[in-house]
Amino acid sequence: MEKNITPNQPVQKTSFFKTFLYVFSIFLILQMIFGKKKEPLPTINPLTLTKKVEIQRNLIPFETDSLKGNFNSVGLRLDDVLLKKYKVSLESDSKNVELLKYIKDEDKVNEKSSYVEFGLLGSGNNTTDFPTNITKWKVENKTNNSITLSWTNKDKVEFIRELSFDEDYMLTIKDKVKNNSNIDVEFFPYARIVKAFDLASPPSSSHTGFVGYLDDSLEEERYQSLESSNIQEFNSKDGWLGFGSDYFMTILIPEQNKSNFTARVLKLEDSSIPSPSSKSTYKQFQSDYISDMIKVAPKQTTEVKSYVYIGAKEPSIIDKYETKLSIPKFDLVIDYGFFYILSKPFTQILKWFYDFTGNFGVAIILFTILIRALLFPIAQKSFKSMEKMKKLQPEMKRIQLLYANNKQMMNMQLAMLYKKSGVNPLSGCLPILIQIPVFFALYKSLIISIEMRQAPFIFWINDLSMPDSTSIFNLFGLLPYTPYSWLPHIGVLPILMGITMYIQQKMQPMVSTDETQTKIMKFLPIIFVVMFGGLPSGLVLYWTVNNVLSILQQKFIK
Repeated sequence: MEKNITPNQPVQKTSFFKTFLYVFSIFLILQMIFGKKKEPLPTINPLTLTKKVEIQRNLIPFETDSLKGNFNSVGLRLDDVLLKKYKVSLESDSKNVELLKYIKDEDKVNEKSSYVEFGLLGSGNNTTDFPTNITKWKVENKTNNSITLSWTNKDKVEFIRELSFDEDYMLTIKDKVKNNSNIDVEFFPYARIVKAFDLASPPSSSHTGFVGYLDDSLEEERYQSLESSNIQEFNSKDGWLGFGSDYFMTILIPEQNKSNFTARVLKLEDSSIPSPSSKSTYKQFQSDYISDMIKVAPKQTTEVKSYVYIGAKEPSIIDKYETKLSIPKFDLVIDYGFFYILSKPFTQILKWFYDFTGNFGVAIILFTILIRALLFPIAQKSFKSMEKMKKLQPEMKRIQLLYANNKQMMNMQLAMLYKKSGVNPLSGCLPILIQIPVFFALYKSLIISIEMRQAPFIFWINDLSMPDSTSIFNLFGLLPYTPYSWLPHIGVLPILMGITMYIQQKMQPMVSTDETQTKIMKFLPIIFVVMFGGLPSGLVLYWTVNNVLSILQQKFIK
């Protein structure tokens, strides 16, 4: 016979610390970035161009619909490119985004140069000269977006280089070698990007650093990892490589399926900048490739073509180049994340809504409604299960009190109650699990959408890619001071999101049999407000709208 237990008897409870750690770990996992990176063993590459060389500057300006900058006719280094359509900030006097930048005296400023260099390296069998990074080229022809230059060595081997930008972000380099001598000419085509980066920059939500598709594999390495790693080397038949950030990139693209090439990524050894008080956090990193050797017989001519993408991560333009130039998996330069199969179409749909409405905040709202409509049957099943569980709450509490010291019997009685009532307590969890990939994919789509960068919504929200600019600690701007930086960033939009979460929580039954877990769950809205306070406003807007639609759907069930 089962002994009756009174509610006043002591109940064994789960440790508060263990329960809190369990709940908090779940939310940490939601923020993790998936994917394990491959690290090839370092080997030797004949391209040894890491030494700093002071070169003369003789600038040749160019301008297209998207880019503006200068070539240096000495060495033909491209070290000055800005994006005409993108500003650094929303300030009225903000400068344009500079992807490549020349720094005259790197030893006296807290920054370093970023540039692209391309050319031909002579083999060890050559007795003839090749153009170097200090060669002075002669301008043969010039338009706004194309330049043709030439240089002839002492053996009358003529090098002709044609540089041309299209209306977007692609630079085409055509190198023509006319061997007017009586000896064979052997050379290796090469290109390299040297990128300066401030290692003290705040962490990014998407990949920032080296990215490449080499030997049929996506390779990624953050700047912080490159700072302490050895040279990494890859051999490939086709592909691309370079450096990218949240919204912009500089990528080298050899002509595909023409010859094998060896690619590398490394930190430049001379990239530390001394200053009077401390060492700069700016470092230089290099990504380069060198193709197989080409031989040009006497009185023969050969041509080599390559490309450099310098610009914004606009999916439609990237997809266009992938098809036009047969660049394998070029869309992977955008960090779509683990759920690529969902993130990419989500990004395209968001772009379509943005083009239709002209407001990215409205596009997020419309997209959230679309996703909720598609997932309506799944969510409906979950909410109906919760309603059934809610009706059983009084009887469940009676059983929990009655068998508080006998967990086995309590679980048995609860199972019998579920079976008798035709309720499956897990049926409400399964639809939620199905929606997790959708959440991750949408999270990525919003983070990487360049349309969200500096995009206004309404009222005080003037940049959906940044956290809510208001703060509860100065009464949302009513008090004339700036809150301390160590305080959590909690604005109006995150608070609205927290309110919708609280309403949702009140509408849902508490199925946990553990009192400590139940108490912790009540704090979830506050935890989410703090967690989401520092995230982009676009993400918080999505979550808030999604909560409102969930509340309306639950009301509809009633």
